[in-house]
Amino acid sequence: MVVQFSEKKVRYIQKMGDLLSSYTRLVFCNVDNVQSQQMHNIRRELRGKGEMLMGKNTLMRKVIKDRSESADATELDKQLYEKVVNEGSLVGNLGILFTNEEFDSVQTIIKNNRIQAPARVGSIAPLDVVIPAGNTGLEPGTTSFFQALQLNTKIVKGAVEIVTEKRVLTAGDKVDNSTAVLLQKLKVKPFFYGLQIHNIFDNGEVYGPDVLDLKEDFFTQTMQSCITKLTSLSLQTGITTSTSFPHVVVSGFKNLLSLSLATELSFEDYGAAELIENIRSGKMVAAAANVSATQNAPAESAPQEDNEEEEDEDMGLGLFD
Repeated sequence: MVVQFSEKKVRYIQKMGDLLSSYTRLVFCNVDNVQSQQMHNIRRELRGKGEMLMGKNTLMRKVIKDRSESADATELDKQLYEKVVNEGSLVGNLGILFTNEEFDSVQTIIKNNRIQAPARVGSIAPLDVVIPAGNTGLEPGTTSFFQALQLNTKIVKGAVEIVTEKRVLTAGDKVDNSTAVLLQKLKVKPFFYGLQIHNIFDNGEVYGPDVLDLKEDFFTQTMQSCITKLTSLSLQTGITTSTSFPHVVVSGFKNLLSLSLATELSFEDYGAAELIENIRSGKMVAAAANVSATQNAPAESAPQEDNEEEEDEDMGLGLFD
């Protein structure tokens, strides 16, 4: 049976196919409570960086599935179908943001286009809402709203004052009528609505939005810590790796120097002969002692520093006489 699509759907399928061919990074965003003006602003700021596509999930899944099963399907098309459609990631009120840019710039655009909004009855709280202690400025006749939410109050100078702070909503709670009315009376707009990143498809890999909060410093510190632990493990087990090899070479060189000092043997590699001679003659010990004395010596006056320089010059001449 041949399925006939309307002209509008045909254009949509064509457009999504073109976007999938042009971009390798897809950001799946939840668009609940996002206003049309917000979407307009986001689309405008995305020009030259990416495109935002909305549509029915069933149609999106069909486009992705048909591309993965076509004769000229790429490995990326198959991975997109496997990791997004088959694993059930394309569900809910989602839109797809197509881009080839770094995700930091896209995330900045999304964050900059959030708007503050009041808690509406029936909406789901995206975060905890805490009413702080203090004077509310409301007249005593409004105490019934506070009592309904079990908030301890008192009357101070003709106004209601909250004695202790109270969490009235926890993330995931459904906003009831009493909470919504009280927050409106307190002129509290606790929620920020905007695109919420659901997951990300990046060149065949799928991961959550938390990855975007990891900065370069985190990866650098993590790699340095791993390299240090690998080096320690390699040195302790005696299994030489690329990270422990420099330490093994230095340790071996030190052992050769120790053997040469304990015997009459010597070797010329890497300036070892000169180094051994300096150690035997005491020059290395004297140099180390001078460095230690210089670091530990208190600051002296300018005339005394001049005398030290003269003594150093005399010592230098004496060495070559």
